[in-house]
Amino acid sequence: MPVTAAVTAFITGADGFVGRALIKVLRSLDHQIFALARSSDAAQRLSSAGATPVIGNLLESGGWQDEVAAHWVFHLPPYPQCRSRINLARIKSLARKRVATDALLLDALTRCAVRRIVYVADACCYGPTGPRPITEDTPPRPSRCGRCLMPALDRLDGYIVSGLPIVTALPGLVYGNGGWFRQHVIEPVITGHRVIQFGYADRWISPIHVDDCARALVHLAEHGQPGRRYFLVNRDPVRMPEFAAAFARLVNRPMRVWRVPAAASRLMVGPVLADYLRADQIFSNIRLRGTGFHFEHPTLEHGLQQIVGALHE
Repeated sequence: MPVTAAVTAFITGADGFVGRALIKVLRSLDHQIFALARSSDAAQRLSSAGATPVIGNLLESGGWQDEVAAHWVFHLPPYPQCRSRINLARIKSLARKRVATDALLLDALTRCAVRRIVYVADACCYGPTGPRPITEDTPPRPSRCGRCLMPALDRLDGYIVSGLPIVTALPGLVYGNGGWFRQHVIEPVITGHRVIQFGYADRWISPIHVDDCARALVHLAEHGQPGRRYFLVNRDPVRMPEFAAAFARLVNRPMRVWRVPAAASRLMVGPVLADYLRADQIFSNIRLRGTGFHFEHPTLEHGLQQIVGALHE
């Protein structure tokens, strides 16, 4: 992933799981990084990570909008959390908030000579895929969770037509030593607690290691085609139980499982998230690979070995 010259980068969502990995990749390339921070605590964490914090809130206009001018802008807005008992009104509210959040940033960028805007959403907004991988050109069939994202994605077309060089990145299930994977796999396996598997646990999903996800975002800033969408996933899908089973094998620990029946899953997590847990999510990475991107962790086994190695450092 060669980059010819140092650039400046502005990141929203830099204090999140993917955002922290993105800062690490950009620092390794000696780029200057500015990162939006909602609080002084977040600013301190970002500064320690090697970024220059810019205090501001994506939900509010402010001085931060005058600081967004950079060669590359990475927009990682927080993904709406689909909580139990979510209803249609809540979904519409989340969608409106996402559109408003995007507008505050993208409208400010219309006045800037930005080289590339990498807009990060989520591949799950395409909805259930069936047993075969789909491409970015497949018409989305969003689940109720995915409907939180689709209005914002559809609105990007207007900004692209107006000349903003937006590349849309759609990661699959991002895993690594943090986030959901640490909470629901690493910690229970290491401590001998049960790993929860819902009644739909045998579904197929397309994963990507967080480090590869961050590297792919930087690669798209350099090589992505404005106006196009890119799935960020490994080539081979896996079944959900493979995450915990393979990790337990690599750390030589027994795996204890709490299997929640399908009917009970709807009661525990609500119907919206239960619908998401039921569906296969299989995506093709042929477009990403066509840009010349190469994975450091092309399989789940490779990615888990990196995580296990990091645990012992």
